[in-house]
Amino acid sequence: MDTEHAYQELGLSPEASDAQLKAAWRRLVAAWHPDRNPAPDALQRMQAINKAYQHIRQLRDAPDTAQPETDPEQASEHQPQPEQEPEQEPEAQPEPDGAPAPHVRTVRLSLEDTILGCTRSLRGHFTHTCTTCVGTGQRVLAQACSTCRGSGAIRKPTLFGWLWNEEGCPDCSGDGRQRAPCDDCDSTGEVRVAYHRRVRFAPGMRSGDVLNVPPAREGAADVRLELKVEVEPHPFFKLDEHGVLRCEMPVNGYAWMTGRWVEVPTPDGLQHMRLNREATVYRLAGKGFPQGLRGPRGDFLVKVVPVFPPLGDPEQERLLDKLIARSNEAAEADDTQPLGQWQRTVKRWSGS
Repeated sequence: MDTEHAYQELGLSPEASDAQLKAAWRRLVAAWHPDRNPAPDALQRMQAINKAYQHIRQLRDAPDTAQPETDPEQASEHQPQPEQEPEQEPEAQPEPDGAPAPHVRTVRLSLEDTILGCTRSLRGHFTHTCTTCVGTGQRVLAQACSTCRGSGAIRKPTLFGWLWNEEGCPDCSGDGRQRAPCDDCDSTGEVRVAYHRRVRFAPGMRSGDVLNVPPAREGAADVRLELKVEVEPHPFFKLDEHGVLRCEMPVNGYAWMTGRWVEVPTPDGLQHMRLNREATVYRLAGKGFPQGLRGPRGDFLVKVVPVFPPLGDPEQERLLDKLIARSNEAAEADDTQPLGQWQRTVKRWSGS
């Protein structure tokens, strides 16, 4: 197995950290273990996953190709891989001195949004330090301060009036230059600007992931967004700790017994599925959660719970008796059916 194919097997890129590599391997093993997965190719897929993981581990552990471990404070098992979108930047970068702090906000996404990916239009307000007055609320003028006449200090007499003390001028902060109220911030030292950004969220993001959006000029400031993803609970779908999407739904017990078709909710909409009374768990390939950020979608597991009507309904009892009688007649007329053979044997034995 070559290196490129190994990364593809795990749904990762070569830039993935060791923590992300191990998390992807655990997630796939949990999904494809033959004891949990009834698919015919589960064992073969499990072997391929282990082989790919061992290949990458050996490659990274080799002295000449060893890669530095990712700082655990900068990455997690579910930290998104770098995005190549114009609205996003791969990861948070240290801000230069004096640069405004990012505007942090939480973005709530539905589970369908995280599975299929989505684009959100974000609007809000951002408050930053006024660049004209540097947060002081005053502008520095060219002329000398009228209070201290440019000296930066004022003289105050002592208690007896024949000694003088010098104090810094309160109107010019001691630098001797005249001040005036800052019109850009209304003398508050802060400016509030509105922003509007369109941001692309890649498939595979989970609650707790952080997306850093690069700065954009809004008025006189560069507004940078730090978006924390929060996935809303879903009425049908559950995403387990291994990244497997599951759904449990009740079905008519008679429809389940007779192998009828039912409609199943999936992230892509309703889909028809044929029931089988030999099984209660069904696997829809490629309809689940992405295996890694922007990776291929995994399988969707649907568990059906057959529901039968309560006993005691006269009409229901009549219909059931009619169905049983007709089934017995059909069985007795068929020499190949065990039920019919049993019924004829009992009649001969009883002499009826």
